Order: sequence, then structure tokens, then C-alpha cells
Amino acid sequence: MGGLNVSRQRRVGGLPLRLLLVAALAAAATAACATTQQAREVQRLQAQAAYERGLTHLRESQPALALSALQEAVSLDDSVPAYWNTLGWLYLQLGRLDEALTRFQRAAELDPNYAEAHLNVGIALAEAGRWDQAVQAYRRALALPTLATPHVAYQNLGLALYHLKRYREAEEALRLALRLDPQMSAAYYNLGLVLAAQNRRDEARASFRRAVELAPQSPFGQAAAERLKALGEGSRPPGGGCDRRAQEGRGQDPETPGYG
Repeated sequence: MGGLNVSRQRRVGGLPLRLLLVAALAAAATAACATTQQAREVQRLQAQAAYERGLTHLRESQPALALSALQEAVSLDDSVPAYWNTLGWLYLQLGRLDEALTRFQRAAELDPNYAEAHLNVGIALAEAGRWDQAVQAYRRALALPTLATPHVAYQNLGLALYHLKRYREAEEALRLALRLDPQMSAAYYNLGLVLAAQNRRDEARASFRRAVELAPQSPFGQAAAERLKALGEGSRPPGGGCDRRAQEGRGQDPETPGYG
């Protein structure tokens, strides 16, 4: 008599072996996931510690140590916009413009609402003489309500527009900067340049005079005094002159209030 083909399952403790294997695999996967999450959290904390160490080195004027720490921070956790922005800020101070620009751009990509990163993109572009692109970046920064230093952005925008010979727009931007910060000698100096370029000599003199009054020993005050001399007024101060880089607010470091 023919037998019946019967499917049989081995049982352990009353449960089919197959179910036990599935449960074991699920537990292993859960444990692996937990281990991965723990490793990521450790790495995140290490990155934060490296970043804070970098900020300390910056405050202590130790750029080499700061650079190493900030590079470590972004290598451990490349998802934090502030790490990239601060690293870019340091590269900017070191005169490494291309590296600064790419770090600022990365910060802005990670957080499109990170206004200071957009401002710093503009500053790096301006340092490279890429004025059209700098104007676009400044305007992106100014369009964001989170921008902490709009007076710096307007001042830098005015300077970029001056270099593009868009004098009306430049004047408007610089006057906005001065409304926000009436003590901004850089804006008065650059406004003087804009007015002089339009042959508005009396108004230019008034702006240069104000720059000198506000900060006679600063690069802006000394350069303004030279401009006044060229316009037939005043005398040349010792060590005068103001290069292009001194005419704009430098990179904005969110951990260094008041910079720029």
C-alpha cells in the first residue's frame, strides 16, 4: 500500500526550528542595527569634540592646530553645515580661497537657509574678483531672515557693485548698510569711492571725512585720508593705503561674534 508523503518539521521546545531560525536572524539584525547606531553616535560626539577643540585653537590664535581639528570634525561627520563653514572661514584667513569657497558652498548646500554660509560664499568670490557671482551670493544671504550681519552683507554688496560699475545700485546698498550701522567706516569709505566715480566730489569728500572721523587709524580711515588728499583736502597719514581685501567684511564665523 502506498505511503503518504508527509512534510515534517523539527521542533525545539514546542516551536518549529524554522521559526527559531527566523527569530534568531531578526535578533541578530536588530543587534547589528543598534551597534551601528551606537557607532554613529560615538562618531558624532567625536566630531563635535574635534570641532570645539578647533574653535578653542582659533581663539588662541593657533591656526595649524585649528585646521587639523576642523578637518577631523568634517571627516568624522560631514553632515553639519557649521563645521564646513568654520573650516572655510579658516581657509579664507589663510588665503586659500579655492578651498574656502568649496567649504562655504558645501555648508550652503547642506542647509540652504544658512545665511552666513551664503554670505561667506560671496566674500570668497569677491576675494577672487568674481564680482558678478559675489553679488548673487550676497543677495541670497540678504534674502534670508536668519542673517545676523545684514550691514556687512550690504556693505560687501555695495563694494561688488562698485567694481561692476553699477554705481546707483552700489550707492543704495552702501546707504542701507549705514542705516543699519552708522558707525561703519568701511561703508563710508566705499560710498566715497562710488560717489567719486560719478564725479560727485563734494559728497565723496563728506563720505571720506566721515570714514576718517570714525576710524582714523584703521585701513579705511587712512585710505580715506589719502583720497581726501587726492581731492585737494587733508594730508597723507603715516602708513596709508587700503587694499581690496581690507575693503570688505571677511568671512563670518558663527562662533566669533562681531567678526567682520
